[in-house]
Amino acid sequence: MNKHTVFVAGKRFILLSEDKPAYVEKLAKEVDEAITKIALDNPTLDRRAAAILCALDYADDKNKEIARTKSVSDNAQPLIAQADRQARQLREMKEQLIAKDNEIKKLRDELKSVKDAFAKSTQILDGPGMTLKVEPPVKNEHQNKKNKHKKGYTPNRQYSLFELENNE
Repeated sequence: MNKHTVFVAGKRFILLSEDKPAYVEKLAKEVDEAITKIALDNPTLDRRAAAILCALDYADDKNKEIARTKSVSDNAQPLIAQADRQARQLREMKEQLIAKDNEIKKLRDELKSVKDAFAKSTQILDGPGMTLKVEPPVKNEHQNKKNKHKKGYTPNRQYSLFELENNE
């Protein structure tokens, strides 16, 4: 502990504190100025009464600040809880994304192996000197008849169901 000598309201005080000397002197100066202001504003008060009013003023400020801090803290709690939930959701989504990335990598590897196998089987089928020849499909007889009629004009004969039965 360090000894600090300060003057407040014309009196000398020796304070023991772990704080730096500049900080202790600043506090003493602040209290001295507050007491002096109260004494100047109320000339009928003695220094002791001014010091008591100063202490009451500081106690009031402290209590109001504590209430304000508690209010801010109370308002912050739901936000902190929401931030925690969102952080947890973000972690879960990152894990899902990593799993999907791994799944995509696995599928790409499978696709590559299927492509490689297909290319290998195509080489085997083609073989040296062999080619895969694709023939056009053979047209059926009905299509051939249709194509013959298209070449030139041929009159269409109308048949009746009764004639077909008799001719058979």
